[in-house]
Amino acid sequence: MRWLKWIVLFLVPLGIILSPVPAGLSPEAWRMFAVYSAAILGLILQPAGVSVVMLVVIAFGSFVVPMSSLLSGYGNSTVWLVFSAFLITQAFIDTGLGKRVAYWMIKLFGKSSLGLVYGQMITDLLLSPATPSNTARSGGIIYPIFKNVAMALGSDAGPTGRKIGSYITLAGYAISMSTSAVFLTACAPNILTAGIAADILKINVGWMQWFVYMSVPALLVCVAVPFIVYKLYPPEIKSIPNYKELAQQGLAELGPMTGKEKALLVLFLLAIIGWSTGSYTKLAATHVALLFFAGASILKLLDWQHVLANKGAWNTFMWYGAIMGFSGVLAKAKFFDWLAGVFGNTVSFDGINPVIILFALLVISVLVRYLFASMGAYVAAFMPVLFTVGMLAQVPPVPLFLLLAASSAYGCLTTHYGGAVGPVMFGTGYVAQKDWWTIGAIIAAFNVVVYMTVGMGFWKIIGLW
Repeated sequence: MRWLKWIVLFLVPLGIILSPVPAGLSPEAWRMFAVYSAAILGLILQPAGVSVVMLVVIAFGSFVVPMSSLLSGYGNSTVWLVFSAFLITQAFIDTGLGKRVAYWMIKLFGKSSLGLVYGQMITDLLLSPATPSNTARSGGIIYPIFKNVAMALGSDAGPTGRKIGSYITLAGYAISMSTSAVFLTACAPNILTAGIAADILKINVGWMQWFVYMSVPALLVCVAVPFIVYKLYPPEIKSIPNYKELAQQGLAELGPMTGKEKALLVLFLLAIIGWSTGSYTKLAATHVALLFFAGASILKLLDWQHVLANKGAWNTFMWYGAIMGFSGVLAKAKFFDWLAGVFGNTVSFDGINPVIILFALLVISVLVRYLFASMGAYVAAFMPVLFTVGMLAQVPPVPLFLLLAASSAYGCLTTHYGGAVGPVMFGTGYVAQKDWWTIGAIIAAFNVVVYMTVGMGFWKIIGLW
């Protein structure tokens, strides 16, 4: 099967290269599209690790496209923003600050099962600006702590799961996909989506702009999700009388707050200030992230050996750099303009309300997620198509970008494999696949309604369309 995937990966771009160049497109753009197709197929089929696939694509793609073009993405500041933020996550793990915040939330909100999960949501939200890997944040830092609370209450995967563990697990996944939309740096594909939007839609949304635009609909979803899951999938345990003891035990194991934790907290707050005031200070988000990482490194808040072992960071750097480079070259070659022209000759949007078109594109963006086992693969493969169709239909570009960017995260709720954090939580065995898919689809539909009503209404008020 692996060899069959490699064969497909080579034959498809070869077929494109050997095909006649379509009218209106340069031979260089057509060859770049062949390389891009190979990269997308590699992300979807994954005959090997994504980094290996990208290196193979670059190696063979250099026979038809200049190597400088194929490697151009690694000089893109967006790629370095993602990479730096991934490494910052390591500091939260190494210092123990992420765990401490989770135990604080248990101590504050753990009186009831609903309150406990709200504490889980607040923890996820507080850590999200500096942790673009929701797998590391939700699955690696937060969920294990709250799962241990469930186990301490006698709720293990299996017959006792519905006591509280199943609720914590399913809600935790929905929370992760909700907080991922609040900040630009809360989820790595957000940054890729912003880069693609800059190439195709010619709009640039900074860190603070993203937060302001997303704040109302995304925070509303964050607040609603724990309660919705509570009603749809209620735990048997409603109150937790010994929650303070559980939290105190966890905090006791961590010991007093260390100087490194305090230093990381200060750096984190400074980074938030830096990201939120970028339009005034002229400091780019990447610059702030690199300064954050540099400060953490100087103060030894993270172990460099752990940085070297952070496979997620290095893998993401490799494939993000390649995809961003390929997409940028295609945009410069006017490929997406040509694609919009092709759609224009076959599809007519005359007389259709732009809001209806936005709604249709949003629904498509969610339904198509059943075909993708990676959020990054979905964004790289399908987001350019949706943006191009929206551009052709002349819908408001910023709402188009915001609607689709948010859906890249909550669209994962429809399955247990749509994002990397899904297998982490689903694999614990607390929730049956039928329940996971059913409730996930309901929450995804809730997101669509919120963003199309509250989101669009808010964006109308502030003049985005």
